[in-house]
Amino acid sequence: MNYLLQLVLILLLTKLGAHIAATFNLPSVIGELLVGILAGPAVFHILTYSTFIQYFAEIGVIILMFIAGLEGDLKLLFRYWKPALTVATLGVIFPTASAVLLCVGMFDFSLTTSIFLGLILSATSVSITVQVLKEMDYLNTREGAIILGAAVADDIICVVLLGISTSLFGTASAHNQSLVAMVLPKVLFFVVAIALAKWFVPLFLRGFNKVNASENITTAAMVLCFGFSFLAVKLGMSDVLGAYIAGLAISETRFKAQLVAKVEPIGYAVFIPAFFVSIGLEITFKGMQNDLVFIGLLLVLAILGKQIGGAIGGKLFGLTWNEANIVGAGMVSRGEMALVVANVAVSAGLIDHNHYTAMIVVTVMATLIAPSMLKTFIQHGKRAVSHISLNKTSEAKS
Repeated sequence: MNYLLQLVLILLLTKLGAHIAATFNLPSVIGELLVGILAGPAVFHILTYSTFIQYFAEIGVIILMFIAGLEGDLKLLFRYWKPALTVATLGVIFPTASAVLLCVGMFDFSLTTSIFLGLILSATSVSITVQVLKEMDYLNTREGAIILGAAVADDIICVVLLGISTSLFGTASAHNQSLVAMVLPKVLFFVVAIALAKWFVPLFLRGFNKVNASENITTAAMVLCFGFSFLAVKLGMSDVLGAYIAGLAISETRFKAQLVAKVEPIGYAVFIPAFFVSIGLEITFKGMQNDLVFIGLLLVLAILGKQIGGAIGGKLFGLTWNEANIVGAGMVSRGEMALVVANVAVSAGLIDHNHYTAMIVVTVMATLIAPSMLKTFIQHGKRAVSHISLNKTSEAKS
């Protein structure tokens, strides 16, 4: 029954953590992430990263991205695909190039190892960002659409670069898998997912709506969510990407409002808190003292690389500097894709386990810092808009 106690602690502590964070005007997700660090192996060791927590966390992040898709605006995403692609491209180039220069120039790493460390830094995770955008009522804005579109493009770019790098530099086992063999399933996923989203999803929901059973449409939505996630994983993409596409497909149907109200309680009551805690549980300070300078410099590059790359990409398409900074901050968070790249690099013999641990720490620390950055820029933008509105009102009265 130990897993029941783990679940009780996760649910209680995350809500307390979210409350304390909100008291200090921080994003609630910061409190939940810190709960994982404080309750985990890094500090009090009350919780450990178990198989049970892993499964709950995986379901949590899938539902979180499914909700983001449900609440999304497909027309808005299509409208801003050009800035999204530009932001994604610059957000890969800046952190990767700066990491290579640092690792080769200061730490005498091989070029191969440096490239893979850079690729790990280039992978964005939008899951945490989505939570902050939802909290700030900023999901369906121009900047929100660019961030979400860029996150999808970022995944694709990282997969392609990972395939090229592994084919060129990997061990014998990695060489056996050609670039075509790595990339082709990903292309197939988008073809199949888009076809299913357009034709199958509306038909499936209308058919399931006729089933005489309790919560039939909610069940149908969860079937689509997990089904698309499974398809994504089988074809080499992230499960959260599959869930996001499923949510977007449903958002174009008449069931959107009904399902948002039904699915959010499922996610936020149980599964999503486990996801946020699990990130903190992966932090451990053991042996870090030997790599503090390396970790600190990489963390700075991880944050600035995404922030600068994303902001420049946004500015190129007419955003104000604050709006561009919102886009940049939205790309800072790291997560599952960074871990995928790190695992591939380790298994291909391209980075050792010490560097792998350092990259996990950098990934988690960047994810902890990103929400506060994003909230700060959004609040600054809202204050600026309010100030302009007040000035216009004053001028009109005078």
